[in-house]
Amino acid sequence: MKKTYWISLICVIVLCLPLISILHAKESASKVLTKKCPTCNKVYADDTKFCGEDGTNLIESPVKMICPDCKKEGTPGEKFCKEHGKKLIPLTETPTARETDAIKQKMELAKKYYKEGSDYCDAESYDLALESYKKAEKALPDFPALHYNMGWLYSKLGDAQQAINHLQKYIVLSPNAKDITEVQSYVVVLKQALEKQQTLQNTFKSRDEIMKKAVLEQKQKYGSVIVPAGEFIMGTDEAREDEYPEHKIYLDAFEIDCYEVTNAQYWEFLEYIKKTTDHSKCFKGEPSNKDHTPKFWDNEYYNVPNYPVARIDWYDAYAYAAWAGKRLPTEAEWEKAARGSDGRSFPWGNEWDPARCNLSGEPKPVGNVEAGKSVYGCYDMAGSVYEWCNDWYQDTYYAEAPSKNPKGPDTGARRVIRGGSRFAKPFQVRAHTRKSEQPELYNLALGFRCAKDVKEK
Repeated sequence: MKKTYWISLICVIVLCLPLISILHAKESASKVLTKKCPTCNKVYADDTKFCGEDGTNLIESPVKMICPDCKKEGTPGEKFCKEHGKKLIPLTETPTARETDAIKQKMELAKKYYKEGSDYCDAESYDLALESYKKAEKALPDFPALHYNMGWLYSKLGDAQQAINHLQKYIVLSPNAKDITEVQSYVVVLKQALEKQQTLQNTFKSRDEIMKKAVLEQKQKYGSVIVPAGEFIMGTDEAREDEYPEHKIYLDAFEIDCYEVTNAQYWEFLEYIKKTTDHSKCFKGEPSNKDHTPKFWDNEYYNVPNYPVARIDWYDAYAYAAWAGKRLPTEAEWEKAARGSDGRSFPWGNEWDPARCNLSGEPKPVGNVEAGKSVYGCYDMAGSVYEWCNDWYQDTYYAEAPSKNPKGPDTGARRVIRGGSRFAKPFQVRAHTRKSEQPELYNLALGFRCAKDVKEK
């Protein structure tokens, strides 16, 4: 009985062995995987996580099964060659020597341009850096570190969309990188910034249409006035030393704007600069790379066409005036246009009247206060915004200035500004009050108006 039992057990085992082998083979075949670098195609053992060449995350890929005789690849699930009946064997996807050399050359070239671009970034030569990075990308499109740096660079250059594109490539190529969470968060921030930018662009489109219409209206409404030749009283003996002494000045006739330059007028100038890149009439010593855009040009303040343009420096004012066929007024011209020839303290007279000027702290359209205009018809020469003059500032200039057509010192560190602003105190808006600022300075209450020589008949 025992003998029969053992004989039966052995028979069952023998009969099951083929089935067990088949199942084991099937299981083994399904688990045959190799680690592969998606960048250089180099293969690694299953327990390797990162490429030793470029640090890219390795990916798992099923091994191809081929016939050992004809080298033909079998279809998924096949175990034997359909032509020779030979058992299929795994193909190790090791590149040929020629392929390996080509990959290495691309890698070396990409690394060269990558380092070159990174060096340019360190030197803040961002345009050259971008050029080098693009060459690296052409040599090796799936270089994770490259896309990370390009994303950062495009963000630095203000191109949010390109920054997003490259950082997303980095996320795909290196999903397990230590900084992946931070990169993903930054992509979200960039997308939000891009949405805001697109909203602003739509706003600008509306602004363009508004400004085009306003420019035409203002050209018909906003003019200039000729201030006749003659003497006037400049300065005072009753204020700060830089306004001393009170003295008579003779000026030739000149033309001056009745209104401060508006957002709409300045917008037209900016459009010209953008379309032509013509800086031929700009001040020769202006800072490099100026595009003359007011600071915070995307602020809603600049959507109001008849507000006085602000946040522009002296070089911006000079460039606009030259483009318009005019110039900035001299300090003497500005004071005469503001106080007339009788030495008055304010454009409207000698008595202080807050209702005649804008000291509210809030912006108002140019020419808003009719009662505050000067004897020559110039508006907003008290309050509103400070106005750039052409002159260099010197606190002792009045004591040595010529009595005819003074144009200020030959050199200096600061330029004259006049008129006070909407934030000023009453004593700061007197027609003889002097102030100065560095020519590179800009603020929300600093603008200008233009002047022009009058040709003798």
